[in-house]
Amino acid sequence: MDGRILQQRSSYRQGLVLGLTMAEIMILLVFCLLIGMATFLKREEGRRVVAEQELQHAQRDNAQARQVLAELRQDAALGEKLQNLSGLSDIKAIDKYWRELVDSRTVVKEIEQSGVSVKELQEGIATVTQLRANSINADKAIRDSDTVAAINRAMAKPGQPPVSTQAILDAIARGQAIASGTSGHQWPPIIRMSEADGYFFKTRSAELSTAFHDTLLNKTPLEILDYIQKYDVDVIEVVGHTDERPIGMRQLSNLDRDLPSVLKSNSSVASLTPADNAGLGLARAVAVVSVLRQNPLLDRYKIIPLSGAQLVNTDETLALGGSPEDVQQRRRIEIRLRKSVSSDTTSAVRAPVLPLDIMR
Repeated sequence: MDGRILQQRSSYRQGLVLGLTMAEIMILLVFCLLIGMATFLKREEGRRVVAEQELQHAQRDNAQARQVLAELRQDAALGEKLQNLSGLSDIKAIDKYWRELVDSRTVVKEIEQSGVSVKELQEGIATVTQLRANSINADKAIRDSDTVAAINRAMAKPGQPPVSTQAILDAIARGQAIASGTSGHQWPPIIRMSEADGYFFKTRSAELSTAFHDTLLNKTPLEILDYIQKYDVDVIEVVGHTDERPIGMRQLSNLDRDLPSVLKSNSSVASLTPADNAGLGLARAVAVVSVLRQNPLLDRYKIIPLSGAQLVNTDETLALGGSPEDVQQRRRIEIRLRKSVSSDTTSAVRAPVLPLDIMR
């Protein structure tokens, strides 16, 4: 029994190689082959990636080459077009023509970026051409436009519409006439408002009718302002006139005391008690002034009440006939406009030096 066992062990040992059986050796060989195959495949995969990358580079180079070729063909066609359009044959002249086109395109782009359209530019060029055709310098036209705008800003009132072009032209004409010394006297028209025209006061009173009050508050200031702007004046004189009928027996006048209060709108016009036509004319002028002062359009200007009493006819002659008749045309308000007398002018007028004997 022991002999058999030893014989079997000897046979088993004869089937071992380095302590491994034939099956184990085969498995080991297969594993080594797999490792070698994996290494080979990985190397081949790297070569394939490199080949694909080289192919992509080659394709890009080919595409660039085709693009360059197309541009060259296009440039040839463009060159032919430039030659046909410009009528030039010299290469340098054509190149200069092309550069000018590029520069022009750049200028147009910059103009569009500044907010000016090509159409507006063309219209501006046409305007300058027209000005030159009429022998008008464009720079001078711009300066004149700036001058007109400055006059407009100076003449326009806050919150009011711009001054009309005619008013500006009239102001410029007056300035030029004054500068040349040929202006003479250009007085604004007198605004007359008589009872004959529907502008009534209460009999022997300075109280205004409702219609007269509304006209003075709304319509008359606009008419006055138009004359102020047209004739460059700043003083508004309101003159009250009466007819020659005596005012009659009445109490003492309170005008000296109450006229300032009425002008400040602290008292009513109805509180005034004139004792004669001179006082009645002044009271009525004060009534008109008190209404005109309520309009903000006239805030900047001087408004002065005056009395012509019964002494001035409608034709501006003295009424010395002593005719106590009921004449509606003479019962009127006249609004006269003039320019302020500067302090330099008044200071230049000095009192004459009288001989000593006369002064005594």
